[in-house]
Amino acid sequence: MKVDEKEIEHIYLDEEEDQSPHRPAAHAHAGGHAVESKAEYRKFYKVIFAIFAVATILSLIRGWDINRAMADFMAVFFITFAAFKFQNLEEFAHTYRTYDLLAARIRPWGYIFPFVEAFLGFWYLLSSGPMWLNILTMFFTGTAAYGVYKTLQQKRQFHCACLGTFIKLPLSRVSLVEDATMFIMAGVMLFL
Repeated sequence: MKVDEKEIEHIYLDEEEDQSPHRPAAHAHAGGHAVESKAEYRKFYKVIFAIFAVATILSLIRGWDINRAMADFMAVFFITFAAFKFQNLEEFAHTYRTYDLLAARIRPWGYIFPFVEAFLGFWYLLSSGPMWLNILTMFFTGTAAYGVYKTLQQKRQFHCACLGTFIKLPLSRVSLVEDATMFIMAGVMLFL
């Protein structure tokens, strides 16, 4: 049986990826370079608004309390962002490793992270944010926030991988605020 080269899915886990003629550079975006445009920001704000709306409705249906509301928001946030990353997992992994501390050191982490993010989201959805869930969330979002902060301080320009290939925005303070917000919310939930 002959296998057509085009039908094989390639997952690049080492430095040889940049030598492949079929693979764009790690800082490139599948649909073009990230640019700050009003259209891309509008798409981003629509996603954030939808997350707030769904989380609010979910919290109202399930019984309003601050811990439940934060857990519902984090659940919808993580599941939504993971779903966008799954659209083009390989491109996400390559882009993510350009600024995330864990993904830069542990090659497969960029491929694993969307699954972890979805897992965290479903765990928040099915619980009220138990201690270990919040600690894990603080670890993952804390390291991500530090990586974004470090990259912003170096004034390097990278595509923000947080919404996969759906929105083409450069890595910015918005990414830092998102990671820091999840970190702070998980920290607050530890004490509620």
